[in-house]
Amino acid sequence: MKIAVLIDELISGGFQKVALMEVKYLRNMGYDADLVVLHRTRNLGYQDIIKDNNIKVVFLSDRLPRLLRLNFRIPFFSFFSFFHIFYPLFIYRFIKGKEYDYFVSHGTYTMFSSIAISKHRGIPYVGYVHDSVTYILRQKYKKRVLHYLLSVLMPLANYLDKLVINNSLRIVAYPFMINQMTKLVQDPRKYTSIYNGCELDSQGELRYDRENFCIAVTKWDEGKNFELLIDVWLRITKKVILKVVGTFHPKELEEKYNSLIKQRGLESSIEIVGGVDELTLASYYKKAKLLIHPCREAFGMTILEAAALGCPSIFTSNSGVAELFPAELIKTLPKEGVITDYIEAINTIENLSSEEYKDLVKAYYRVAEANSWEMHCKKLIEVLNKK
Repeated sequence: MKIAVLIDELISGGFQKVALMEVKYLRNMGYDADLVVLHRTRNLGYQDIIKDNNIKVVFLSDRLPRLLRLNFRIPFFSFFSFFHIFYPLFIYRFIKGKEYDYFVSHGTYTMFSSIAISKHRGIPYVGYVHDSVTYILRQKYKKRVLHYLLSVLMPLANYLDKLVINNSLRIVAYPFMINQMTKLVQDPRKYTSIYNGCELDSQGELRYDRENFCIAVTKWDEGKNFELLIDVWLRITKKVILKVVGTFHPKELEEKYNSLIKQRGLESSIEIVGGVDELTLASYYKKAKLLIHPCREAFGMTILEAAALGCPSIFTSNSGVAELFPAELIKTLPKEGVITDYIEAINTIENLSSEEYKDLVKAYYRVAEANSWEMHCKKLIEVLNKK
């Protein structure tokens, strides 16, 4: 079985990391899997993972004549680009008839090209929907310019989501996202519930004597609610250091947030670290007292990755990853956007005894143990083998 795990761009981000882990572990399981990327960007992410695991990466844009590589960001969108709607017109011509048996396509915009490849080359795709178009518009742009156009854009979003679902071999997603999509296409045979995985610490030892700082880790864009962190850190009485890790899109956003930190007088409390490699990120997870995530996520893989290295998290109780945690932990989590809930959650962890904190670390680690990448990939193969 020759499997192409397809993404739109190889940048540092959630579903790009999932795709890489799938290729890595599918290959470990004996399957022939490549990471296939629609469009090559200047700054490529996750080069350390690719090099360390000898992952084959195929850039389809490298096969195109230079004129067809034209691309630009669509105004007012964070990650929606011209190539997402341009490539489906011809990209299938640059795929050999039986080059792959299946595509596992990550990201709804990516699947527009998967539909074209499926129709013209007869190669079916399993669509891994991390965020549907409908969800993206409602959740990520509700406080931005596009908010005023939602009444016009939502019917188009519904149409595109239906197109992706109906043309797929199957859709895999988190239960929350499946629940959203079944409102559009109700055929239960189309959907399989799946969670992201994580890699446990190879040394197998949890660290309990952690340093007195918090981390916030994501691919930062306007929809990630960075301003909530500012509001929380202005109000907490004990000024623990917050280190902000991750790349910024667009890059000017980092400058904007640094200015905001200075304006609010929080230079000594909040430090923007920026993008880091996987080894450095793991080091932050091992050392930080807790991770804080300021926005709701359809899943929230960062929470699971931190848990795998013993780092507890504060995240919204309506994020998809919350389904994996025991009820007693969910009760302590903040509601989406409620600053006082975040402050209370931070204070609760700060006031734990050493034994209570040790129990909290173990509780998070147990969740990670139950959700490995090996288990994830076995379920993915089951989906591909379904008739």
